Amino acid sequence: MYQHYTMNQTCLPIEIDCLLPENHIVYQIDDMIESIPEESIKLFEPKDGRPAYHPRLLLKVLLYAYSEKIYSGRDIQKMMQENLAMVWLSGHQIVSYRTINRFRSSETCAFFLEDLFVRFTVKLKMEKVITLDHLFIDGTKIEANANKYSFVWKKAIDRYETRLHEKAVAYYEEEIKPEIHRQIEIDEEEGLAEDLKEVSRLLQDEIAQLDTAIEETPVKGRDERKQKRRRFKKYYRKITTDFMARKEKYRAYQALFEGRNSFSRTDTDATFMRMKDDHMMNGQLKPGYNLQIGTENQYVLAYDIYPNPTDTLTLIPFIEQLHHRPRAIVADAGYGSEENLTYLNQLELDHYIKYNTFEKEQKKEYKLSPKNRTNWLYNPEDETITLPDGTCYFFDRDQRRKTKSGYQQTIRIYRPEDPETAPQKALYFNHYYEQLKQTAREKLLSDEGQRIYAQRKIDVESVFGQIKANLGFTRCHLRGKKQVKTDIGLVLMANNIRKYTKQHT
Repeated sequence: MYQHYTMNQTCLPIEIDCLLPENHIVYQIDDMIESIPEESIKLFEPKDGRPAYHPRLLLKVLLYAYSEKIYSGRDIQKMMQENLAMVWLSGHQIVSYRTINRFRSSETCAFFLEDLFVRFTVKLKMEKVITLDHLFIDGTKIEANANKYSFVWKKAIDRYETRLHEKAVAYYEEEIKPEIHRQIEIDEEEGLAEDLKEVSRLLQDEIAQLDTAIEETPVKGRDERKQKRRRFKKYYRKITTDFMARKEKYRAYQALFEGRNSFSRTDTDATFMRMKDDHMMNGQLKPGYNLQIGTENQYVLAYDIYPNPTDTLTLIPFIEQLHHRPRAIVADAGYGSEENLTYLNQLELDHYIKYNTFEKEQKKEYKLSPKNRTNWLYNPEDETITLPDGTCYFFDRDQRRKTKSGYQQTIRIYRPEDPETAPQKALYFNHYYEQLKQTAREKLLSDEGQRIYAQRKIDVESVFGQIKANLGFTRCHLRGKKQVKTDIGLVLMANNIRKYTKQHT
């Protein structure tokens, strides 16, 4: 016996939500987007033209698609035709993939997404899901939507510019200068572009004069003036289509670096970085972004993207853009620089951050080592440092060092009386940084510090695993820093809603 089955029977319309389970994620997405006030919606309401799709509709569609690992605009459009939950969420409307892609690349989507993160944080705080006592910060690299062979290296551009200057000067001195009446001097590399424009104007004048002379006094047979005119036209093409074009290209490249060492021609905001997923095992660099997130209870409360591959220079700008400052910051050794620890102390923000040698200092071998600075005897009155073997180092001078961000460090240099017999020629000691590390070490080794820092791996690292492994988000789908930030924000918010739905249904 089989159950009755037919496809030709006429059925009355039925509400789609009757076919969805009560704990379906679309209900949470719907409640979240509907909480956006109408005043914010009206800020982006078009005043003329064809009525636009409602931002609530497009936001709901994008968040649900991202929560289902669907990132293609065409696939999202297909979901609106075939997926029951998407049909209910979109109100039976089918939006073109072009409209979807334009919306998620727009300032409108970025504005509402930022507002959603603030509202979601307040919602979690009101429901006592989070406390905002500790913010766990970490970073990961996301591959950009760019060709991995579209690299432009700053060192190469600097080298090419130098060669271009030398070649242009030599070409002018050897080929052009002996044949023109009025001349210029090319001396400074900075003025090469203007000098080339002046050379091109001189050549144009020479060609115009030759044209006039040839027309006024024509010569039968061979005319050396015509040969000279051909040479000048060749020089003019070389200057304008080769030297000047390359100089303008290098100048445009230099403007795009913005302190970086590389960028991609496909996505000029992306920087070439070393990724962990190196399948060829050849250390190949790929264009990408450094994603920084702040979490509590595995919910992403704040995020941003940066062009620098290391985390050291990202902590200060990340904290400055926070909407809600926590009571304490928890991060790994990549953030434990002198500048970052000083900044947090100035803000009176409590912190549990390792420095780069913390793990090494906990080993028994290092604790007994003469290189361990805690085993050195420092005498502040005589300004001397005595090593465990008895060698005494005397203060020599202070050295100023400036980091990439412009932060200035003071390094004290100590030298022994007899450098030939001393184990080290000099000792470089940063007293201020050592005090910061001592304070950080005491907090991290305390019972509370160990408990809080142990939570970091569970809290923030899990989010990276969820978006990369579970949601398959390992590569951006948009180009440009602003668009990429929106793209990543959508997947982070979708992951937040997925987690919230599982915990509250």
